[in-house]
Amino acid sequence: MKYCITCLFPNTKPGLNFDKNGICDACRNSKQRDKIDWKKRIKELKSVLSRYKNKHEKYDCIIPVSGGKDSHYQTHIIKNEFKLNPLLVVFRPKDLTELGRKNIENIKKFGVDCIEFSANPSIYKKLAKFGFSELGDCAWPEHIGIFTVPVQIAVSFKIPLIIWGENPQFEYGGSIEASSRPFLDKEWTEKHGGYFLDKIKPEDMTKHGLQKQDLSPYIYPSDKEIQKSNITGVFLGHYIRWDARKQVEVVKQYGFSVLPKNEHSEGTYTNYENLDTKYVAMHDYFKFLKYGFGRATDHASIDIRNNRISREEGLRLVKKHEGNIPTKYLKSFLLDFELSQSEFISICDKFTDKQLFQTDENGNLIRDSKNNIKKLFHDNI
Repeated sequence: MKYCITCLFPNTKPGLNFDKNGICDACRNSKQRDKIDWKKRIKELKSVLSRYKNKHEKYDCIIPVSGGKDSHYQTHIIKNEFKLNPLLVVFRPKDLTELGRKNIENIKKFGVDCIEFSANPSIYKKLAKFGFSELGDCAWPEHIGIFTVPVQIAVSFKIPLIIWGENPQFEYGGSIEASSRPFLDKEWTEKHGGYFLDKIKPEDMTKHGLQKQDLSPYIYPSDKEIQKSNITGVFLGHYIRWDARKQVEVVKQYGFSVLPKNEHSEGTYTNYENLDTKYVAMHDYFKFLKYGFGRATDHASIDIRNNRISREEGLRLVKKHEGNIPTKYLKSFLLDFELSQSEFISICDKFTDKQLFQTDENGNLIRDSKNNIKKLFHDNI
């Protein structure tokens, strides 16, 4: 593994590129952020929004939301700052937490209508089990549904504008083309959405005993449907300087709830993210197994770029918080996915890149008494 000399992102991160000086895309984007004329971008956003305001009989736009910090901020900006009337759309995850439920109810207090979509639980479960055992992603149906259902509702209600949050390719690194584009469309979703790494689409599940009509919530509308309704999706983060920590302080004033000050989400050191679902820490753990980094690396790298911590402090936080099997909801996870402890460990082994972790003389992963494995920290970190 090679690591960015500025932050802690490794070259195992899918889609990440390094320049000749060893600096990653995300850090270069961060430097570029300082050169952007954000006042001009705000004017561009006003121009975009003015084309849609009061054009629909009921709603000016759709905002896909989970109830998290970004959802609150998107709704605050669109409703309070730009005075549009949005329709919020939630793809309800099966493993919603009490805090997640509380925050979804809170976001409605901005004075907005909200549609909560609950998918067929038996189909959801089959997709989740397949995602976990075959793709190493226990939240696969959720990751697809958050991109498809809001667009389906936009088509059905003929609401042409969808407001998304940050562009993850800009915030976390990716191609120049993907990082700089203000629009989220079908092409972006298929390349960078919930299933792009594995090149598997929900339609492919018909080969695994599911009917196409069962999969309808997870299928993106056709190009013809989108063009007929003239659907446009924009990244709010293209027009507004994105800073999660500052935005959290804003939305807390509107009732957004975080974990108590002395608590943090499993797998990282922050208390404002990964609050909505029980098994998100498991998803992040499998990212660690596949690529050798997890959510703490993401958060530390962002804090380093924003000059909140040093690289050395970031590395300390990563080593402290990242890389252990999440235990808070492990029992319910095994029950929901109908797995024994040994079957769970077997699936972990299946998706672990053994080049990144300590193994014995026979090439087997070395596990401690809690079944955790240890990453090989090289000198070049």
